[in-house]
Amino acid sequence: MAINQVRRKLYEFIVEEIGLRILKGDYQMGETLPNEETLSKELDISRGVLREATKVLTQKGLIRTRPKIGTQVTDRSEWNIFDPDVLTWKLQIESKATFLRQVTEVRRIIESEAAKYAAERADHRALASIRSRLDDMLRLMNAPGRYDYEDYLAKDMAFHIAVMDASDNELLSQIAVTMRQAVHKARQQDIQDPLIHGQSMIFHEAIFGAIRNHDPQAAYTVSQEMFDHVWQHIPQD
Repeated sequence: MAINQVRRKLYEFIVEEIGLRILKGDYQMGETLPNEETLSKELDISRGVLREATKVLTQKGLIRTRPKIGTQVTDRSEWNIFDPDVLTWKLQIESKATFLRQVTEVRRIIESEAAKYAAERADHRALASIRSRLDDMLRLMNAPGRYDYEDYLAKDMAFHIAVMDASDNELLSQIAVTMRQAVHKARQQDIQDPLIHGQSMIFHEAIFGAIRNHDPQAAYTVSQEMFDHVWQHIPQD
């Protein structure tokens, strides 16, 4: 067991090391990585560990292995940017403000449309789920001394995922699942100010109200206003 744990830690380190080199541009897109023997010696690891790391990096879309050519860095358009590890590496080397703006733009597009569809399609069960998530947020924000950013973040994400699910669109719900870890990782770097989060509750309540009243345009508009509010508090470069 101990040997397996050490091996896994080493393999994860190698995945991160090579992944960071790719994102930093130390290995350029289209470039062939050093062969197994060279890279194993440089990183002081066995070929087995390197192969494990290579498999993971391939799954993340960062590299591909081609017969008679070797392992090449793929084009950036093929990278799985929503992968939690890739996201973490981006946050390490890129501007926090730029990254948060990108995430907010994506959320604005997807979640506002989802809110509109939820207002058209939400049944009693979906409404009860959104109401329950909203109540969880309200209890947290209205309890003096209880505020914790990680707790707030988890409850906020649960609310928005409930709205996505209420859209009754399997693809939108799948996007929510795919994005969940990515958005969580990005928002761990977000504004951690309880006053700002308290101010945002009016938008969450209004989104629920519009969905409950089956008013798609109001749900969409309020969601857009919420992201306008978020945008104002993203730090500048």
